[in-house]
Amino acid sequence: MKLLILDGSYGATATVRSIAEAGQALGADVAHFALADLPIAPCLGDFACWTQTPGRCRTRDAAPEITQAIHDASLVVFLTPVVFGGYASPLKKLVDRLIPLTDAFFHEQAGMTRHRRRYARYPAMLFIGQAEQPDAETSSLFAELAGGNAINLQTPWFRSLLVAPDDADGQQRVAMAVRAGLTGGPGEPLPRLEPDALAGACRPDQRACGIPPRTASILIGSARPKGSSTSEALARALAADLERAGIASRFVYAISFVKAGRRADNALAELAGSELLIIAAPLYVDGLPALVTRALEQLAEHLQHQRQPLRQVVGLLNCGFPEAAHNRSALRLLRAFAHASELTWAGGLAMGAGEIIHGLPLHRVRLRARAQIRALRRAASDLAAGHGISPEASQDMARPLVPAFLFRWLAPLKWLRMGRAHGIGLRQLHARPLAEAEPPCRRGEAG
Repeated sequence: MKLLILDGSYGATATVRSIAEAGQALGADVAHFALADLPIAPCLGDFACWTQTPGRCRTRDAAPEITQAIHDASLVVFLTPVVFGGYASPLKKLVDRLIPLTDAFFHEQAGMTRHRRRYARYPAMLFIGQAEQPDAETSSLFAELAGGNAINLQTPWFRSLLVAPDDADGQQRVAMAVRAGLTGGPGEPLPRLEPDALAGACRPDQRACGIPPRTASILIGSARPKGSSTSEALARALAADLERAGIASRFVYAISFVKAGRRADNALAELAGSELLIIAAPLYVDGLPALVTRALEQLAEHLQHQRQPLRQVVGLLNCGFPEAAHNRSALRLLRAFAHASELTWAGGLAMGAGEIIHGLPLHRVRLRARAQIRALRRAASDLAAGHGISPEASQDMARPLVPAFLFRWLAPLKWLRMGRAHGIGLRQLHARPLAEAEPPCRRGEAG
């Protein structure tokens, strides 16, 4: 047995010792990666790990070694301080880099589009959040995020739990969960999507009505080059609508937060210096990209120490899956950030199948994206009137660009075209470089 601890904590904790001791008592080989101390770059979101080097990330840092260790493990423990109901940036940065473990091609699972499995075997997964006295919303959000990761990372067994770092009863629960994961004990059922989950995540606070903002900062959360992401295309369309409604906008790029220094400090000042903050970002493995998480961590700390004009937060998210509901957990993370920073959640907009737009200005795809264009205009009008984003705007934004069944049928053509541009054929797209001797997965095998 192999027990792998992916530790997103800052410094040693009693929880790491509890995990390791529980594994060692069963004879497991224990490996521990302190993620905050390792060189791990943010995911670039360019799909190269699916179409250029299938099954491997081409960025040379600690992540490929960790990905191999995950493949080889019996149980993987994801450990993190709870930040805005989710993972702290050291763990999220690694989780974003784990998509080479999945196959690019899609299938339907429990009514939602998911990636197919790349390997025949995946490890059990235990997600542990460290939090002092978490409220019901934090507990619910962490469980939802962990459950989504469990589905998309193909695990056959998972559990999630929240513990206080120094709580003796909590450490006992940790040890029991580790034993269950290594011995095949009872796990948790995979979460199912509630019909109103996205609407609930988009809904603004009741106190969102108030004085209209005069200025807005828009955080572009994609790591793609400027002007090439769907997140920026949506943000620029919204910014134009806000300008027409009398709200001046400026753009800040999450890539500014890769390293500490003057660039990050200037970006932080711009985010805090407007009355309205809009986070325009892609969905990365069920949540916000690590760069966005890092930016919000720093902004929350900044707001604790300095009074700023910032009053409201809006989410503008898109995902690669055809169903906009995949964005629900990430929107809840943004709402939790707003409340933790004593800001008003003014509502969310979420879109599926963002790669269909592929960074093009919306006027170039206005027939296909007419509902989204209407949603952005309505949202700008709502905000300029001092209101939160209306349900009608959120509903229009979530309208499918293409039916899910058709998306799943057409998507392989995109991967084949991208692969062939790099000399990669169909068989190579399904490569299993971490276990070359493993038999191929059967078409339709659950994942």
